[in-house]
Amino acid sequence: LYGDTVIVVSDSEIGGVVMALNRDNGKTIWSTTRPGMTNYASPIVGHVAGRDQVLLGGLKMVAGYDPLDGKILWKSPAIAMQTSGTPVWSGNLVFAAGGFPVGSTAGIKADGSGKIAWKNNHRIHEQSMLIHDGHVYAVDDRGIALCWQARTGKEVWRHRLRAPISASPTLVDGKIYLVNELGTTWIYRATPKGFEQVSKNQLGTIVFASPTICGGEVFLRVVDMVREKRQESLYCLRQP
Repeated sequence: LYGDTVIVVSDSEIGGVVMALNRDNGKTIWSTTRPGMTNYASPIVGHVAGRDQVLLGGLKMVAGYDPLDGKILWKSPAIAMQTSGTPVWSGNLVFAAGGFPVGSTAGIKADGSGKIAWKNNHRIHEQSMLIHDGHVYAVDDRGIALCWQARTGKEVWRHRLRAPISASPTLVDGKIYLVNELGTTWIYRATPKGFEQVSKNQLGTIVFASPTICGGEVFLRVVDMVREKRQESLYCLRQP
């Protein structure tokens, strides 16, 4: 959502488009074509480099669009063709990752230049990243939790968890909540001092959804196999 519009994107082999629709009647406000390749990223509007921008990763680039008219403000060949992650930002930098056909993670200047500030080859295909107090936090497809300096991309620490992981990490009150596909949830501190685990819990046996936290409650959608049948549950967890 941005103002009176809903901004959506569709990337496929037969053609791609990012567009803004009037949120009341669905009429097209603007539409901008994108290269015809398959991609799974969602757009997000961030205030970065002094202005609002629609940020979008994938199709062998990271790009910023004007949310008022859809004109491209900049693009950078910083990541791989395909991603499911949503960019994050801080100051004049945007951080994005791709996972197919190769791994690529980058910090890009969103000041119109599209200059790549730093880049590495971590494969982060499905998960989005986090930015907190000058550091980028991520988990790659191998199940390794990572912390980088946002400005330079220098690795601060890494810690092996357990793959596969499809859900994105969630940051609340200085702590990161991360769930793997086997239903294990780790809670650890968002700190450059090193991996500091707060707790580790098990809920469900199949989890692809990211945890949502609101008003002191944790909402988590999980699956259990009961008598060889798939049983889905939505949990709300709170302090007694």
